[in-house]
Amino acid sequence: MASRRRDHVPAVALLLTASLLALAACSAPPEPDPAIEVVEQDGAFDPLAITLTGLGAGREVRLVATTDLDGAAMSSRATFVADEDGRVDLTTTAPTEGSWTTVDAMGPFWSMTGSRLGIEAGSVDHSVTLSLSADGEPLAETVVERTGYGADVEVRDVTDDAMVAAYAVPAGFSADDTLPAVLVFSGSEGGLGNARANATWLAGLGYPALAISYFKSLGQPTELAEVPVETFLTGLAWLREQPGVDTDRVFTFGVSRGGEMALWLAANRPDEVYGAFAPTGAGSLYCGYPNWRVSAWTLDGVGLPCGPSSAVGTPPETQVPVEAIDGPVVLACGTADTQWDACGRLRDVRPRFADQGLVTAVEQKDAGHFLAIAPYRPFGLDEPGATPAATHQARVDFWDAVDEVLAEAKQQP
Repeated sequence: MASRRRDHVPAVALLLTASLLALAACSAPPEPDPAIEVVEQDGAFDPLAITLTGLGAGREVRLVATTDLDGAAMSSRATFVADEDGRVDLTTTAPTEGSWTTVDAMGPFWSMTGSRLGIEAGSVDHSVTLSLSADGEPLAETVVERTGYGADVEVRDVTDDAMVAAYAVPAGFSADDTLPAVLVFSGSEGGLGNARANATWLAGLGYPALAISYFKSLGQPTELAEVPVETFLTGLAWLREQPGVDTDRVFTFGVSRGGEMALWLAANRPDEVYGAFAPTGAGSLYCGYPNWRVSAWTLDGVGLPCGPSSAVGTPPETQVPVEAIDGPVVLACGTADTQWDACGRLRDVRPRFADQGLVTAVEQKDAGHFLAIAPYRPFGLDEPGATPAATHQARVDFWDAVDEVLAEAKQQP
């Protein structure tokens, strides 16, 4: 009878194989737990790095950010898909959907929605809770401390020479310092509020800044009409007299309608003003608002030539002689600005500068009007027709340019 032959594996070999497999299993590193890794900021203007780890390849996860900002409940959310290593790096990976959809590690912060915030919220320290989940199950949570733009800044009201003003300086600023300084004023909203915020943010970058009101405050015009240029000259003289201010490196910072005056001062007072920042501003002088029948500005009691604010191209006599500006200038605009055609005005004035290398122009597609607000804060991003991510990117680019210009000025002999 024929026999069927079977190959036999020696028992010792089976035991050895089982032992090796058991040893390998014991020595294999355990799968890491899900975690949210945050590289902390160095200051309010510095973006964070955020990485989600230990997720498993291809896993879909949800990141939610929540905070109480100046008494307002705010939140953002986004969905991501982990890479083959089970990671999501927010600096290189865009959400598949969420309150922001671009590659941006700061998306959880600026894209928050909830209560409507005032501009003063930018100076408030607050904690943000980041929560990670998948399929409705919590995976990890961490708390990020966000520094307000008012940290390490000292602000005091100034009433000298009948000014309505506020002086913001970096904490510890002294007469032994020699730093560039900035004269700051707002646009057609008038008053001191927005200018004070901008001055605080500039001081947060490390530079003294004087915010002034030029209409709508006590003793000033009630509208943007026949505003004396002397108001700005008084503020400029006061700032230049302050200990620690480098009088060769004084800048003007005017927003929107204030932008035309920022450039006018730099062009017409080159011995006193080194350069200018004019986000959503203009290189021509426009008539009053809302009364366009009178000049917005007067000098020695005489109205300066002006054009209608509806026009981009204006007569030569209304144009600011920007070719006389010797120092750096930063301009910014968004193509979705509904307040006025800021990008048309930027394109109109830019070719007229004598040294194009001194001009930085931030022109952002789909961005709105409120570009002078410091970045990474969730307010002023709900403009009709504008894309919040575009407006926020314009803010980042504008403030990066301001920081770079001031840092270079600081190094000048």
